[in-house]
Amino acid sequence: MYDEDQSQLSKSQRRKLRQEEREQEKLNERKTRDKEKLIKKVRNYTVTIIIIILIAGFFYWRSIPPKDSPIIEVEPTNLNLGTVSQAKGTVSSTVRIMNKGTEPLILNKIETSCMCTSASIINVEGGEEPRFGMVGHGTNPTDWNYLIPPGESSKLKIYYDPNAHKELRGAITRTITIFSNDVRNPRKTITMNALQTD
Repeated sequence: MYDEDQSQLSKSQRRKLRQEEREQEKLNERKTRDKEKLIKKVRNYTVTIIIIILIAGFFYWRSIPPKDSPIIEVEPTNLNLGTVSQAKGTVSSTVRIMNKGTEPLILNKIETSCMCTSASIINVEGGEEPRFGMVGHGTNPTDWNYLIPPGESSKLKIYYDPNAHKELRGAITRTITIFSNDVRNPRKTITMNALQTD
């Protein structure tokens, strides 16, 4: 825009003035773009830092159990059955479930990842509680629970039936999931490995 004084300028002066104005506009646009980029970068860094803090806080929260609560611990969480012969049939092994907390640990469900695998708790009398398997394949008990007092432990007996998959040869991996009232770890998973042969 030109005011009345600019109309008195020569043609070359007006051209120079217009060029300076365009350069100033470009400079202002560049500054605006740079400012927007900086704001976006700061916003991205802020979001990233908040996410990192939330994740770190979650893991810190998980590492410190609340007072007066059950704490489930399983040994081992990786179970290797070694070589399993189909001709010899079902094999089993046990893992230990411990309550490291100060309140009763209540197990309320067990699930396996395949119909070839099942599991049951060995109770204090040495007998077996109902056997659990894959959801939708069999008769998993409902309204079942098993209590482990603070500082006590129980055994979980895990069964693998190689005849459930007669054609299978080679390495297998299955999981057994224990559900409990541990607020920090309501699901505890055991991984079972084996090598199936004739």
